[in-house]
Amino acid sequence: MRHKPQPYQSNLIMSALNKIDDREQRNIFECYYFKREGIVSIAKSRRLTERVVGQLLIRAVQAFIEQYDDGHLLLMFKDSELENEETE
Repeated sequence: MRHKPQPYQSNLIMSALNKIDDREQRNIFECYYFKREGIVSIAKSRRLTERVVGQLLIRAVQAFIEQYDDGHLLLMFKDSELENEETE
């Protein structure tokens, strides 16, 4: 998404984004992926530590993945994990 010129035009992306319950997580997700701000920049502008921004971003990504296309993205990750376990 960071490299898409206009991610706001995707209904799937916007639907999943709007379902991120925590407002701060959602805002950090938008800054990082849509506005292409770095973690350091986000931390400075919000007066948070880089670690806190990173943790909030991880939670937001998890929530986004769970919601995107009714969970299909999450299923792809789970299927990939199962395949990796089978090959080990």
